Amino acid sequence: MQAMHLTIDVRTPQAAIVREAIETEITSAPHQKTETTLSADENTVTVTISSGDIRALRGTFNSCMNWLMTILDSLSL
Repeated sequence: MQAMHLTIDVRTPQAAIVREAIETEITSAPHQKTETTLSADENTVTVTISSGDIRALRGTFNSCMNWLMTILDSLSL
C-alpha cells in the first residue's frame, strides 16, 4: 500500500513553546506504524504524519490533535 500523509499547521505567536511541548509527546510516543515529523518557524508549527496503514494514520492524527489542543488551551489560561 502506498504511504498516506497528513499535515497539521498550527499558526500561533507562541510557536516555539508549542513546538517544544509537542516534540516531547511525539518523540516519546510508541508509534510503530507511523512516521511523524515536526518543523517550526517563527509563527507556525507543522506536524506531518505518514503511514501505509489508514488506522494507524488516523490514530496518530487524533493523538497529535489532542496534544495540540491541550497545549493551546493551556497557553490561553
